[in-house]
Amino acid sequence: MKNCPHCGRSYPDGDTFCEADGSKLAEHGAASASGAAAGPSAAGGQQAIECPTCGGRAEPGELICNFCGTRLGGEGEPLTGATATAQLGRGWSPQAERGGPREFGDESAEIETEPEEEEPAGHRWAGLLGYSLAAVAALVAGIWLAIHLSGHRHAETPIAQASPAASPIAQQPSVTLARNMQISVRGSDLAGALQRDPAGAKTVFDANSGALLDTYKRALETDATLRDGMVMRLHVMPDGSVNGGSVVLSTAQNPSLDAEVVAAAGGWKFPAVSGGAADVDYPVIFASGPGDIGALEADLSTKMASRSPGESPEYASSPAPTAVVAATPPPLATATPAAPPPGPSKAEMERRARRRREELAAVRRPSRPAAPPLSERVAQTLGRDRRFGRVRAYASPGGLVTLTGTVFDGNAKAAAARAVRNVGGVTSVVNDLTTETSQWAANQAAIQSALQAAGLTNVTAKVIGKSCYLDGKVKTEMDRERAVTIAMGAAPVKVSTNLIRVDPGFFGW
Repeated sequence: MKNCPHCGRSYPDGDTFCEADGSKLAEHGAASASGAAAGPSAAGGQQAIECPTCGGRAEPGELICNFCGTRLGGEGEPLTGATATAQLGRGWSPQAERGGPREFGDESAEIETEPEEEEPAGHRWAGLLGYSLAAVAALVAGIWLAIHLSGHRHAETPIAQASPAASPIAQQPSVTLARNMQISVRGSDLAGALQRDPAGAKTVFDANSGALLDTYKRALETDATLRDGMVMRLHVMPDGSVNGGSVVLSTAQNPSLDAEVVAAAGGWKFPAVSGGAADVDYPVIFASGPGDIGALEADLSTKMASRSPGESPEYASSPAPTAVVAATPPPLATATPAAPPPGPSKAEMERRARRRREELAAVRRPSRPAAPPLSERVAQTLGRDRRFGRVRAYASPGGLVTLTGTVFDGNAKAAAARAVRNVGGVTSVVNDLTTETSQWAANQAAIQSALQAAGLTNVTAKVIGKSCYLDGKVKTEMDRERAVTIAMGAAPVKVSTNLIRVDPGFFGW
């Protein structure tokens, strides 16, 4: 057994230090002597000492460090039990005082100290949960605000675009000049063409475009889907008056609109010039909204580029038949019937009533317009044959039908005239149809003439449609290439096949 020399507690032989005051245990019998020797030193007024191992502070006279068990070099007496208990109760530690880690030199001398008080785990989990909930709430609020603002923005944009009040002009019809085509002026002499320039012609159009717009609006009342692009040609006299007009071509087949547009432009007034008469071509676009203008301009430009130079206009104005108008009897309703004599018999009154009905029936029968039914019947007849898809017919009140457009050859041209003559009510037919084969022949003759004029007498040309086929022989490769250039410049064709052979001859002659 071992005893503490200060407090006198007993410990087994395997223990080294006292649990109460940290004093080194002594064998039984030596405790009293050691305690007697240490007693006077503890009562002295010496200063506290510092442990060289852990930095802990010990009371004067202590031999063993209360924290790590290191011997203090015999400079004082061991710490008593009351003093050690008071220091441990205050929570003093060498790490808090020195700010460094606590070192343990002798594991056998390590003493048990009271553990530091830790924060409860429930408090930590509650704080973590609170922070997480706050972060999730802030994220949800931000997402909701972004969706709310985005929904308002997307909901307001279509309404602003689709509101009729925001863009009232976008849905209104318009009549303008094509932007990708120019006004063309051709005169009977050079002076007339130069004096009527495109700028002056545009000024006249701008001043009178309102009448064309009114005409287009009336046409839309009958056909709301009507959109058209046309090249209108006016024959302007030297005094500035318009003497005739025509529609060279149009993107929509509407003879009624063509006639009304030409009639509206017939009253235009141009500045007087000293030269001759001139033809002014206007590329006019009739669009129901701005979105139709681009497509109509592209269609008109494509159709104009594919038009043959000698092709007849789709519509040409002609003077009104004044004899027919003069021969039309006035309505009988305007005439005041004579008052019956006083006291007529019943038979006389019935006879007069019967004669009255007969007169009214006779007057009403010739007053019915014959032109619209005739035009419809002619159009139906031509529509039954696919060869006449590009043929247009214009019927006059007297039964005269004029055919314009293009067919393939002379046989188709004659067949169209025969078909129209068989329609009831047709008195005569003016066949102004052009044939593709005749145009091919004209282009071929023009190319052949140009080749002969250039000295390429051994070169022949064959034209089929828009393609040209060259054959023959020349002396140099340059002449071979020159023949292609001459052919494409003489007619609106493309050289598809060049079979010209280069034969320099004897000694290059």
